[in-house]
Amino acid sequence: MKDKTEEREQSVELWGRPDPELRAMLSERRKWFRALEVGRKQEKLFELEVLLKGLVRYSNLNNHPITDRANLLTRDFGPELEVVRNALVRAVILIRSLLPEAEANVLHFQNYVETRLLTDYQRSQLLSRAVDQATPIESLYVLCYSLVDFSELDNNLLMLEEKRYQVFYYLEQMIAREITANRFFNPFRALGFIPHYDVVRSPRITKVVNKIENRELRKLISVAVLLLFKLLRYLSLIDAETKDLSKLKDSLLVFSIINSEGKVLIDSFEELIPMRLNQLGFNEDGKQDLLVELMDAFAFQLRVELKKIFELEIRDAAQVTDSRALQNSIARTKGMLVNIFQQAIVETCKVFDPDLMGRDVFRDFLGRLEQSLKLRRDIWLFAKVLERLEIVLDSAVSEQKLEPVFESANTLRNFVYYYQNMSFPLVRAYDREEFQKFFDYLGATPVEELKSTDARSRFRREVNSFRMFLETTFNAVNQRTELKGIPFGTDEAEKLLAQFLQ
Repeated sequence: MKDKTEEREQSVELWGRPDPELRAMLSERRKWFRALEVGRKQEKLFELEVLLKGLVRYSNLNNHPITDRANLLTRDFGPELEVVRNALVRAVILIRSLLPEAEANVLHFQNYVETRLLTDYQRSQLLSRAVDQATPIESLYVLCYSLVDFSELDNNLLMLEEKRYQVFYYLEQMIAREITANRFFNPFRALGFIPHYDVVRSPRITKVVNKIENRELRKLISVAVLLLFKLLRYLSLIDAETKDLSKLKDSLLVFSIINSEGKVLIDSFEELIPMRLNQLGFNEDGKQDLLVELMDAFAFQLRVELKKIFELEIRDAAQVTDSRALQNSIARTKGMLVNIFQQAIVETCKVFDPDLMGRDVFRDFLGRLEQSLKLRRDIWLFAKVLERLEIVLDSAVSEQKLEPVFESANTLRNFVYYYQNMSFPLVRAYDREEFQKFFDYLGATPVEELKSTDARSRFRREVNSFRMFLETTFNAVNQRTELKGIPFGTDEAEKLLAQFLQ
């Protein structure tokens, strides 16, 4: 109940106006930013905000994909401490890159003076000035010092033989307090947006929103679209191509933000926006009803997907030791979330411009029709690959020729790799668990095991059962509204199937 109340408070603040003190602070920060002569300063400041937010959100275990919560107190939190340490080190690098060279040199000298030459009284005076943080530069100094100390502490904690939850918890609490106490770079102070980099980089979307005549409605839609673009930008920081296990696990910090802010977005789309629309009395040509329906559907989809992502796709990711498996999971998760947020942006703006096309906004956009067509074809292919394997397994029972069995089993594994990366993100959440069960079973069944007659018999039962599920799923996809009147074309599918069966 407390978490839900907090989400509502955050969503109300998100759509409200900043107080005078906050406006003054943002104005001072804008002046600093305009005068800052540092390459790629927008990208660096955005990445720093994400790291700071992530370090705070990661302190809440509700933002972790941990399945065994009954044994949290005895669990090893070494992998989570490594994620925190990596984020601290990267944040320090970014802060130093945002300080002009002359200022950075002063920082190093001041640190030496503070720790070696000053009296206790003089040192306390410097600490008092640091607490005041009169300028953005002073805020960066304080933040840099603190994060360096925390990273050193984290390094020492990682040397402990037992790294229990309490160690992780108390370190994260100290980090969270330091970040949220920072005057100019507390990423939660302006819960809405930072004008340095929170902009819609789509002229087409900007044009659609600017044409909304009602000023309050235009503001409401602008904030919704900005927040969706911001979530997409968080995801852009995840490197789903790397094979480095440590870097893959660093993405958990971003997923913790997505989980947290995604819930705020869900609450806003389900309750706050419909309430504001009713207050505006806006229902031109039924657009209010359509907006409420779209946002409610999006909120439901996002809630279900986040649950499945944390319980299935990236479950216990911090403990994973297979970099390829983790890479696949993170790539699929990123793909699913990107698809959800892109669809939400396009469908919301189409209410005000029915001619808007997804490709006008995102080069990699797949519309609902394209998604359904691709998913229908690949599910059909999946079933056919399994059907061929069943035939080969039946032949092996009498002829004892196992080479075709091994070849067909390897073909299936190759197809599964293709399917996981290309079509699995398009599968709706409530079907995904059945797919994952079969993937897990296949991964736990070595090809050599099929030399045994009993093993082949069990394998065939699993293959047949899953093929039945695929045929049911194919029929369900075929009934989607967007596919009505579009018959399934077997010619193209047969050609693609032949490539897998070569």
